[in-house]
Amino acid sequence: CLYRLIGSELLVLWHRMAPSGHTSEMGPPSTIPPKRGGGPDNNAARFSIGEELPDEVSQQDIQHMLDQADDVHVDVINETVLKRMVMQLERKVKHNQAMRIQHADDPDKFLKSEVDLDEEVKRFIALTTYPELYGDLIKLGAIPRLVGLLNHVNTDIAVDVFEVLSELTDPDVMADVPEPELFVKALFDAQLCQMTVDTLMRIDESASEEDAKAVTNCLTMLENLADINPVDTCSQFVEVPRMLPWLIKRVRAQGDMDYNRVYASEILGIVLQNSPASRDAMIKLEGVDKLLRGIAGYRKKDPNDSEESEYVQNMFDCLCSLMLLQDHQIAFGKVQGVELMIRMMGQRNFASPLAVRLADHCMRHCPANCQLFVEKIGLKVLFPMFMKKGPKRKSRSDAMELEEHVTSIIQSLCRYCTGTAVARVLNKFMEQSFEKLERLMEMHDEYSRSVRNGDSARLQGQVQKIDRELEVDDEEQLYLDRCDAGLFTLQQVDIIIVRLANMGNRQAADELGKLLNTKGVSLEAVCDILAEYCSHLDVSAAAERDELLGFARAMIRRCALDTSMAEALVQRIEAASGIAITSVADSEKETQKRPPADESEGSTVTSGRERKEKKRKTG
Repeated sequence: CLYRLIGSELLVLWHRMAPSGHTSEMGPPSTIPPKRGGGPDNNAARFSIGEELPDEVSQQDIQHMLDQADDVHVDVINETVLKRMVMQLERKVKHNQAMRIQHADDPDKFLKSEVDLDEEVKRFIALTTYPELYGDLIKLGAIPRLVGLLNHVNTDIAVDVFEVLSELTDPDVMADVPEPELFVKALFDAQLCQMTVDTLMRIDESASEEDAKAVTNCLTMLENLADINPVDTCSQFVEVPRMLPWLIKRVRAQGDMDYNRVYASEILGIVLQNSPASRDAMIKLEGVDKLLRGIAGYRKKDPNDSEESEYVQNMFDCLCSLMLLQDHQIAFGKVQGVELMIRMMGQRNFASPLAVRLADHCMRHCPANCQLFVEKIGLKVLFPMFMKKGPKRKSRSDAMELEEHVTSIIQSLCRYCTGTAVARVLNKFMEQSFEKLERLMEMHDEYSRSVRNGDSARLQGQVQKIDRELEVDDEEQLYLDRCDAGLFTLQQVDIIIVRLANMGNRQAADELGKLLNTKGVSLEAVCDILAEYCSHLDVSAAAERDELLGFARAMIRRCALDTSMAEALVQRIEAASGIAITSVADSEKETQKRPPADESEGSTVTSGRERKEKKRKTG
């Protein structure tokens, strides 16, 4: 059957290429009836021809047909042909404008000129096979003429321009263009962004499939440009005031999920990730509230298909990008975003791990949201995940990603919560015979082993270099690769250990010291991880670095076996983190200056403000 099918394809090709009157021993005459309306389709014709083929086709006949196919004339585009195409386009545009002015009240008389213009625009798609001519296209001034047609009165012309631009900016094609940045710059200089948004406002996707396809081509073009120069592309489009409102409206469209809605959510995520100006603009547009409403429906239900799943993931990505600004974090808490994340985390459905990631981002460097998370009973759903209770993750990578965000949330709670909230966090670690402290030790051992295995595999050349968008040197690449192997989670675990040991509760600190010995977790390993973390903090995080190193010195003094060992560890972590050496005696004096921890209630921790208020009343 395969042999006959190949023979039928070759016979059809032979009939198309053979001169009139030529016949063959292996089939019917070369005259093929022309197509007629309502007649059989190509497949039916193909199989009817195939039924007349003999059982065997000689190699000589096949080679003869292929040789004839090679003789077919194909138009080759060179500089001369391209110049002729550009001139022809200009003539078609001028002729169409003249006909429209002359016959403004009679569309039938300028219809042919628009059909000719439409065909001329589509001819530029052939330029994708000649990427070396993109520079000549710029020199001939064709870009402004082509982009300018987006403002044509006939939307069909603009639709075809979107198709041409989406093809011309295809990543596979642009990879062969000598200087793709110049081509992108020429598009922006021709006011592509403004005209694109104006055209999007005119297109009604519900009118026809062609209009919906035009929006798809527009979004494809935007994605292609962002692939070449993400920062500049996103910044240029965000400068158009109506771009972000259109994207927000499109991702929140009512009705069944469609392809363009998913695509718009992806483009919005790209823009918010690469353009700080877009994140600032979303404050006035109340972007957090509007995007939260888009995902609120998935609190109890799962997406129906893969397309809808991608949409939900894109919406969470957009919100995570917005959490880079503290104004958006505050707005997230005010519009009950924290409560929504807690509820989603408790459902253990498709949105649950996405909610954990968003909750992590909304609480980083945001004390208000950390307090709110504890007040809204978030610890009740967080710590079962920390203890690996509930349904198992499908893959090891998913489990590692979930643990990364869970430990990051706990670290934020330990750092920013005050008063009753921080006491409730500490009580969680002290309940059930300190099982959560034991879990911390197990995670330290597990992720230490994972990082060591990654380092060993890298030394043996078994790890392929990750192709990252950011240009980083070898040292940064090594650090990022180690974070992918679990270093970030390991750092969060050790920071939690150090913070818990310095929360002012002696019972918790003593139990941590015992577990370090019984679980085989060395104090040196914890201090090394902490020093590495501090060494990668920049100047803006100097306060956090000093705080962590101070906690580490206090923990060393409390848990070290002798003074000489403690002195050596202090010098080790401070030398590794680039801080001036502070002796253990100085750290002891610094610790003695702190007010004593209130241990009257066992596992209850009091904040600094409460201690000062108590001291004022009793003094």
